[in-house]
Amino acid sequence: MFKRHSLIRSCLLASALLGLFSSPAVISQAAACPMCKQLNETDDQKPRAYMYSITFMLTMPAILLSGFGVAFYKMNRREQQALREQEKNRTPHSSDADSGSNE
Repeated sequence: MFKRHSLIRSCLLASALLGLFSSPAVISQAAACPMCKQLNETDDQKPRAYMYSITFMLTMPAILLSGFGVAFYKMNRREQQALREQEKNRTPHSSDADSGSNE
């Protein structure tokens, strides 16, 4: 019961602080780099190309990690399937075990 009240109190405190610090009176308008703004207003394509290159550089680690994750997942899945098939083939049949004991 006490944990529940402390959790509710923590949530209310966090909501109050978030509301306080996200009010328009506290937040000032974010200003971009003046040179970037000025260059983007021109017809030159170089600043946009530079921004696209930054975007691609930021997404590349996520793409690589996702690719490795999928590859390891598939490798693990194939290995588990091979182990299951090997275990299935290794299990002796009851007819084979009975024939050896009669002799």
